[in-house]
Amino acid sequence: MLSSNSCIICEDSISDPVCRSCYLKQIEILLNDLKLQEVVNEIILNKIKNKFLIETLNDTGCILCKRENVAMCRYCFSIMLINILKELNFTENLIEEFGFNQMHEEIFKENQRNRKEK
Repeated sequence: MLSSNSCIICEDSISDPVCRSCYLKQIEILLNDLKLQEVVNEIILNKIKNKFLIETLNDTGCILCKRENVAMCRYCFSIMLINILKELNFTENLIEEFGFNQMHEEIFKENQRNRKEK
């Protein structure tokens, strides 16, 4: 059962509660810093918006804007973002620019396997 501060993907506790809107703002800043074409930025942001669920039972507010409740932990968000970038054929070097740590994905997959076994 989910607690009032659980990620909707991995069900782990969210230690750095950031909402969907704030994550999207952070990604927009990163994309602008990378100086990608505007159409590439829009494609990435639209894919994130479509995969990032808004609904949540969490009652924990965002630590940045304090307006929205959080739905996803930063690890799951990172994995979702990296999967989108891989899907769009971004190079590993460009993916590293987003600060992705391969360890996050391995921990996430291990947690998912453990949950399925229970």
